[in-house]
Amino acid sequence: MGSAEGIRTPVWVRAVADPRFRLALIEDPLGALAAAGDVEASPAQLAQLEEMDRDAREQFVNGVVIEVHVRGGQARFGWLKADGRLGGPD
Repeated sequence: MGSAEGIRTPVWVRAVADPRFRLALIEDPLGALAAAGDVEASPAQLAQLEEMDRDAREQFVNGVVIEVHVRGGQARFGWLKADGRLGGPD
């Protein structure tokens, strides 16, 4: 997944779009960013990820990904019920 010269991808966009990057970010945030090269994270984002232990980081990163997918689904299909069906809360 390359990007045009000078264009950097926000860390959460890459984490949602690229499962390999997501796993690397969970295991080693600094290493993942260094290996990706074109991914941008603010110092505050990086500090937040680095301060978490691996399990907390996994839960947090996966939570961001789930939230993005849920919001995308809601934007396309409307609110979902707790059981995943269309139509919103019961």
